[in-house]
Amino acid sequence: MGYVLRAAALLRRFLSSTLAWRLVLGLFLVQALWFVFSARYPMAFDENYHFGLIQLHAHQWLPFFTSQPDNASVYGAIARDPSYLYHWLTSFPYRFVSLFTHNQTAQVIFLRLIDVALFTYGLLLCRRIVRRIGASQALTTCLFAVFVLIPVVPFLAAHINYDNLFFVAVPVAVLLTMRLLDAAAKRQLDGAVLLSLLTVLFLSSLIKYPFLPVFAVVAVFVAWKLWRAGLLGAKGLRSFLKSMGGISRARQIVLISACLLSFGLFAERYGANIVAYHNPVPACDAVISEDECAQYGPYGRDRTYAAEKPDTFHAHLPSYAWQWLYGMWYRLYFAINYDYATAPPLAVVSVLGIVLAVLAVIGILLRFRWLFAGQPARQLLLLVTAGYVLVLFADGFQAYAKTGQPVAINGRYLIPFLPFLFAFGGLAWSSLLRRASVVKTATASVVIAVLLLQGGGAATFLIRSADSWMWPNSTMVTVNRELRRIAWPLVLGKNVY
Repeated sequence: MGYVLRAAALLRRFLSSTLAWRLVLGLFLVQALWFVFSARYPMAFDENYHFGLIQLHAHQWLPFFTSQPDNASVYGAIARDPSYLYHWLTSFPYRFVSLFTHNQTAQVIFLRLIDVALFTYGLLLCRRIVRRIGASQALTTCLFAVFVLIPVVPFLAAHINYDNLFFVAVPVAVLLTMRLLDAAAKRQLDGAVLLSLLTVLFLSSLIKYPFLPVFAVVAVFVAWKLWRAGLLGAKGLRSFLKSMGGISRARQIVLISACLLSFGLFAERYGANIVAYHNPVPACDAVISEDECAQYGPYGRDRTYAAEKPDTFHAHLPSYAWQWLYGMWYRLYFAINYDYATAPPLAVVSVLGIVLAVLAVIGILLRFRWLFAGQPARQLLLLVTAGYVLVLFADGFQAYAKTGQPVAINGRYLIPFLPFLFAFGGLAWSSLLRRASVVKTATASVVIAVLLLQGGGAATFLIRSADSWMWPNSTMVTVNRELRRIAWPLVLGKNVY
């Protein structure tokens, strides 16, 4: 028994080390970079859509289009689409690389590398949040090891896709909100943080419109906390002005200008859309013609499904909820190639994901009061995550009622919030097993080992792939074929699904 305890203590010490975290980060980077240089363009998560929009933005300096560009209907009604900021920002590195090469493969790889860098930064920010809400270094390392071994996580990170900038925007907004709440707890209103937060909220809503529920939850939560602290009236204004007086004039000008500019961009898109179309995100056919919209994939798909929907169809909420949960799970663990051919998840890894999710929910329910009572930072994360998921579910159910099909159910939509859910589950079980450190250490180590050995992360794509899924390069195809040959016999239950 003494040997077991000593081994567990050594393992805990290792998991608490900076080296362990660096290994997890390195594991993520190896997987994401493998996708960058192996997976054929366009990868399935709308990579050609986003690359095409980046190319369109590269022809102008304004961040948005003032009218619908010619021959752009395949991208939808982009003249009023609020989700443009990622494409405009990444058009600048695209313009740069285009000075040196017109080779599309080189351009795609260059932009994919930028997206990997964005996702990596998002990981570092999420780690700061998880540590801030009380997770130990060992627990944090284990949680992120599990996270980066979800097959779709490194797959998404290697895409040209606005989800990667969204993955940065969410933790930045959360961290700024936490700083504002820290000041409010001392009956102070930090003007610089407030202006920075407003700027981030306005701009993040222009990366991807599903940020709007995050914006709404943050705004309501902050207003409530400021009201509780007596900072919504004259006292708050005095505190704001006092804090602004403590920073340099140059910084004041930058913060105020950035806030006003970002608000102007936000109002130009969402405000003008509400005035003109009575909807912050108008339907495609409200902006351009129905025939033009039919060229836009999601619109054309939904229109076809709606036309084929039986008159007797009834959108049954419990039935949809089950399909939604199943779809989210399946599309976090499946493999998919450039022409949307899918392969099922690997049995051991995907079933382990279900087990961990169920255990996390049980742990959170058992320790709910302990987790959230008197913990404003955790309350914020819970409300932001719950608000986003509820809106995501409601939007999906609305599409289901319209089309009769469970469309747009994608596990990747949950990725920015999974680290927070993992943290709640990990903290709950860490508390429940506080006197069983050996059990905690052994369980975490076994889970990570199983994920590594049974096809977690990029290995799912590798094992399920064919040569045609890779860049048409003989060396790349040969290397991946050999890796697949080595990995295939090691994975159990490959043919369960």
